[in-house]
Amino acid sequence: DGTLLSTARAVGVRETPILGVNLGRLGFLTETTCAELDAVLDAVFAGRAAIVARRLLAARRDGETNDPPLAALNDVTFSKKDLARLFSLSLFVDGEWVADYRADGLILATPTGSTAYNLAAGGPIVVPEVDCLLATPICPHSLSQRPLILPGSARLTVSIADDDAANDVQITVDGQVGIALERGEKVHVERARHCVRLIRPAGRTFFTTLRDKLGWGHP
Repeated sequence: DGTLLSTARAVGVRETPILGVNLGRLGFLTETTCAELDAVLDAVFAGRAAIVARRLLAARRDGETNDPPLAALNDVTFSKKDLARLFSLSLFVDGEWVADYRADGLILATPTGSTAYNLAAGGPIVVPEVDCLLATPICPHSLSQRPLILPGSARLTVSIADDDAANDVQITVDGQVGIALERGEKVHVERARHCVRLIRPAGRTFFTTLRDKLGWGHP
């Protein structure tokens, strides 16, 4: 999946359809194996494969206007860079304060990313066609702060606390690109204007992938 995630960012606004081939272990997004590749390509060229659109996140540091935003297919994560240590951050939705977290971090995910880091952190599984964003705290030091499902049109702002515990905080895009943040800095995250188009072989659905890859739904 890592190669597909980086390819999705590289394709960008061109929205070129992507066929993921699984050369690794789990391959949740890369649904085709090497053994199936010839047959799947024949189906693609014959028009028997579906093309599904997946939404991306766009993340921009407060005050940045010239550089393009960071794009994420799965998630944008706020965490400490080196040490596993609690720090404080706040979440705003469309300008409204929602919560102050004291946690190991915060995951902002797409429905596509709901089965990635979000799932491991206790967040919900969301069907990719649902128009929403997810906010899942990582090990919050609280019994009441649970994951949130937010409108897909929402503009999220994460504000890092201005204290010593907020040193060495970074954002990570799809687990691949990391950028250091300053104490007191704000980052805005919203739905990107473009999407990623994935080629899905005939007969495959989100639920068959859940069962085959994650063993979901079995007694």
